[in-house]
Amino acid sequence: MTKPRGTTGSTKMKILAIIHYNWERGDASYGYGIWRDLKRYFHIYLDDGDIRNVYRHLKELCAMEMVRRVDNPGGERRCYYDITEKGLMLKPRYERYLEIVRRKASSDS
Repeated sequence: MTKPRGTTGSTKMKILAIIHYNWERGDASYGYGIWRDLKRYFHIYLDDGDIRNVYRHLKELCAMEMVRRVDNPGGERRCYYDITEKGLMLKPRYERYLEIVRRKASSDS
């Protein structure tokens, strides 16, 4: 059974954790990179066709004002995503995922 759209389930919390981690490091977050990190750190959305689900989650997070979409001023087609103050308020809910990202990212280096 799927959750209703607009809810903040575990996948959205994992996406927020990835965007937060990138924000901490001064790195940009974009759809393909978030999808790649979901595969790398959480072993979800493993099929290439699953990337559309990531964009759906990002669109919903934008609608809920948890993240904001930032068009690339350099003319590149890639869109970036920043976490908002409202999104940061959910940190207690995604903290455990943020710790997983931090731990696995440091072991990748």
